[in-house]
Amino acid sequence: MFNQSSKLEKLEKGSARKRKFWLSLPCFRSYASVIYISAFLNRFVGFLPFRIESSKFVYSKLYFIFSTISTIIYLLCIFYCLYTINFVINADKADMSFTLHSNLLMSFGSMIFISAYVKSRLVIQAINRISNVSCVVSPEIFREIARNIFIKDTLLLTPLLIFFPRIVEKDHILRFMCWCNFVGPFMLIILYMNNVYVLNICFKYINDSLVKVKEILINDEPHLLRRVYHMQKNPMLLTKLRTLKKQHLEMSEVVQLLNDSCSTQIESVLSLYFVDVTFNIYKFVALYSGTFETLFSESFISVLCYAIFYTAHIVVIISIIEITKSQIRKIGSNIHQVLVHTFDEQVTTELELFSLQVLQKGATFAMKGLVIDATFLTKMSCGIATFLLILIQFLFIEPC
Repeated sequence: MFNQSSKLEKLEKGSARKRKFWLSLPCFRSYASVIYISAFLNRFVGFLPFRIESSKFVYSKLYFIFSTISTIIYLLCIFYCLYTINFVINADKADMSFTLHSNLLMSFGSMIFISAYVKSRLVIQAINRISNVSCVVSPEIFREIARNIFIKDTLLLTPLLIFFPRIVEKDHILRFMCWCNFVGPFMLIILYMNNVYVLNICFKYINDSLVKVKEILINDEPHLLRRVYHMQKNPMLLTKLRTLKKQHLEMSEVVQLLNDSCSTQIESVLSLYFVDVTFNIYKFVALYSGTFETLFSESFISVLCYAIFYTAHIVVIISIIEITKSQIRKIGSNIHQVLVHTFDEQVTTELELFSLQVLQKGATFAMKGLVIDATFLTKMSCGIATFLLILIQFLFIEPC
């Protein structure tokens, strides 16, 4: 028992030291420092032409020229790959599945790059708005956010680095462009998820503030009739509620701006994932006989890795969005809980206006005509599971 308790104490001390290490870092004290790495990766790809001035993301003409040149070079390489796929490779051996698969990958990839290039100024505007509303978050919480973001991005980025050595094989230009078509969207997804995660912390701040207001009312409401309360406490609560209402309005507008700036890219990325998984599974089912040995073949392992990789991306996206939406939904319930514990007419009126604003400005994360939520995740998971079941069925059915 003594040895077990000492081991537990050592583990707790080790975790406490790691936590203190992250909390003691001089950097990662603001939104700009937390989001800079993912924004820098997007600028390196050519999506975000920005520079930082006084912790603000400013549109840069110099990086805009770099983004324009990189986008033109990318499109020229895409045209070369399309010519190679349709007129060089297809002339030697007619493989319609490979041709259609490659054309769709190049088309969705170019759509993502072009839409990111066109909406770059809008994305920078959304980043600045998120930076403004995140001023309510303390530096200690930002360090916790930086730690979680670093772990998430490292786990999701590792598979792409593992796949990188394959582009040095034959047809290296075509393989490199396919790799770029997945790296670029991945950078967009990283930036989008990190912004949604910061918004989740901001909405959580509003919920925590409403809980504190409720505690103040529960403890001090019996003294409501005193003149000192009306002269001191009541104006303070009204000011606090008006500040929270203004912050909620700004955050709801930021969510809408983030949807407008990233909806096309996210929709194209999800379509790219669906296309790649579908054609890889079809290719494997169509070309292999279905014997047990194919389970251990390189093609099957590659298809399975791609499916797991895309599913992990989608699960992480939906999980972060659902956590943020749960914080948004809690605001309405917390307002009603505060409303139950007050009898002051001014506070009641302010809470009712706040509740109407929450109902009117129901912030949600959506693409064009498609709401991103748990139902969407369920449908996508069922579709991928159906493909895998069909694949297993073909594997174990011997051909006639």
